Amino acid sequence: MQVLGCPSCGKPTLEMQEGGKLLCTSCGARFVLAPSQAESFLPCPRCGFPNKPRASSCTECGAELAKYCPRCGAGLELQMQFCDQCGANYEDLSSPDGGCQWCGFQNAKDTRLCDKCGARLIITCPSCEAEMKAGLDFCRACGFDHGTLLESEEREP
Repeated sequence: MQVLGCPSCGKPTLEMQEGGKLLCTSCGARFVLAPSQAESFLPCPRCGFPNKPRASSCTECGAELAKYCPRCGAGLELQMQFCDQCGANYEDLSSPDGGCQWCGFQNAKDTRLCDKCGARLIITCPSCEAEMKAGLDFCRACGFDHGTLLESEEREP
């Protein structure tokens, strides 16, 4: 875990606490970030590393910092299991489970193509390369709208 340097003792033992507060684990000094500084980074819930505000994963440990509803694309808080916009169950929709959306056959969880009909079961997001269940409209990791990749059948003259 990378930590910040303490302004009081100078040691690199300043850690982010809940609510944007900082604590030096060496000398015990406590600090509060100015509002403009607190908004300038996003602390990782796993290691406390300060990341860019719109980062989707921690650059220090790789932990997830953001998630999106795979049905409607709404931004979700990490602890949310259900989308507060459309009510979708995040875990049931986002993780590949082997279920085929086309024929209903239940394949093994890590199967990439349906054993019964050959349909793709796991897709890779073209924006962030996260793997997820096929047939969803939005990437669970970055919120990318897969519908933007489809071309309309109707063409203007």
